[in-house]
Amino acid sequence: MKKLTLLLLGAVAAFAVDYSAMSTEELQAQRGKVAEADKAAFQSEMQSRMQSLSSQERQAMRESRGGSQGGSGSKKQTRGGQ
Repeated sequence: MKKLTLLLLGAVAAFAVDYSAMSTEELQAQRGKVAEADKAAFQSEMQSRMQSLSSQERQAMRESRGGSQGGSGSKKQTRGGQ
């Protein structure tokens, strides 16, 4: 049973995506297309990349994505002005 478990884990690891080998642009292109099993690794790598960018680079990346896509802050601010 242990051998079977190790074999299965090895097979899963063999097919896992190595996000650290991708460029930041490639990572951005993968947004919304990541398999459920790979989401944690993808998010971890993306957070690591974002933290290593300067504030100007981070802003440029957000603008290239079409603004802040998941940030509800801007929505809350516009509702408050009604």
